[in-house]
Amino acid sequence: MRAYEEYLEILKLWELGISKRMIASVTGIPRGTVTDCIKRYRSVQELEANQYLASKSTADEVLIRIWDFDNERVQKAYAYLLGLYLGDGVISNASRVFRLRIALDKRYPSIIRSCIQTIEIVLPENEVGIVDGRGCVHVSCYHKFWPEIFPQHGEGRKHNRSIILEEWQQQIVDRYPLEFFRGLYHSDGSRFSNVVNGKDYPRYQFTNHSDDICKLFRDTCDKLGLHWTVKHRKSLGESATDIFISKRKDVEYLDQVVGPKS
Repeated sequence: MRAYEEYLEILKLWELGISKRMIASVTGIPRGTVTDCIKRYRSVQELEANQYLASKSTADEVLIRIWDFDNERVQKAYAYLLGLYLGDGVISNASRVFRLRIALDKRYPSIIRSCIQTIEIVLPENEVGIVDGRGCVHVSCYHKFWPEIFPQHGEGRKHNRSIILEEWQQQIVDRYPLEFFRGLYHSDGSRFSNVVNGKDYPRYQFTNHSDDICKLFRDTCDKLGLHWTVKHRKSLGESATDIFISKRKDVEYLDQVVGPKS
């Protein structure tokens, strides 16, 4: 996460008329970060205003922005991010703040970009970082109120505790089921070919160890009018559930609105 002082330095130089390329060269800050900073904050005054609001914000103030039904962009982003969090997200205590990390496969750069952009929509005042892992990246963001934003946070692994949406979360999911579906699919889903007698029958699959999260996925499929089937199995000594969407019209619909991972 970039320090406030670095952004301040970038914007002071920008206001002096120095080019982005030269700012990156002088400060040693990557040019992409310089560009993002200038695009997001535009001026020292706006950066300082955002810093002040972030330091004075309360959980209610943060949530009110998410709860605003008139703000379709934020609510769609939240529905998608909720799906990603329930699939592959974890919240940890980092002293005075909390850290959200979402593990994403390196093979899908478009999903990684979507995750970053979505967090920036939900929390525009916060910096989003990427930490490399083995075969994956962790999209990371610090915030004081992650447990309020995602009240499903708790001790231990998700499939060992109850995962029930708050009423306000359910209202957002009911309003934007496709975005929630997309988030769950991008985290724990796949599209693959099921070959029968030499003929290719593509299908979508969602796999999770949590009965509650699988139920949320099935309920969302119902809202979208998608037919699903279930297979329970043992995976690494634990129970897992595979949910398949196989009907041709449903696969064609998902290909149009979601598509294979990329």
